Amino acid sequence: MTHLVHRSRMLIATLASLFLTLAAIAMPSATFAQATPTADGSIEILGDVTTPGPITVAEIQTLPTETIDVTFTSGGEPQDHTYVGTSLLGVLEHIGLAFPEDAKNPWLSHYIVITANDGYQVILGGGELDPAFGNTAVYLAWEEDGAALEGTDGPLRLVVPGDTKGGRYVTGIVSIDILAVGEAAATPVA
Repeated sequence: MTHLVHRSRMLIATLASLFLTLAAIAMPSATFAQATPTADGSIEILGDVTTPGPITVAEIQTLPTETIDVTFTSGGEPQDHTYVGTSLLGVLEHIGLAFPEDAKNPWLSHYIVITANDGYQVILGGGELDPAFGNTAVYLAWEEDGAALEGTDGPLRLVVPGDTKGGRYVTGIVSIDILAVGEAAATPVA
């Protein structure tokens, strides 16, 4: 029975990600905030949060820290790395989510857009992060293999340990947008 529940959760998370990806494709890219790297090592957190704006890496580093060993494929080559960072969900909860208190399963109607300093963007479905649904571990790392992420790779990198390919291991994060699916519905999916 546990195997069936796990498979059902994975199917729900996969379908939610597919839906959110299709919704994002239908949206003009101008919908997402275009942030640029800051000199003080901060990133912008935007969208459905109680305090939108910059958060510094120093503030993120005050949250519970984890060391994560991962293996993934990038450019056709296997990669093995050790990252030091903190939970993305923990960061979002730290800054405060602007979900209505009476909302039913609010993460299921939201998605997260992570933007890199080169304009590269990836999407995570809110249901992937929600402990009651996908419960996927996703991290914001500031250190790789014992060295701080700097230059175009810094100040933070998205780390998704369950991914076998590195497409969502975004380096040089400049912004994280938490958006409601309803906001994406303004542009119909063709």
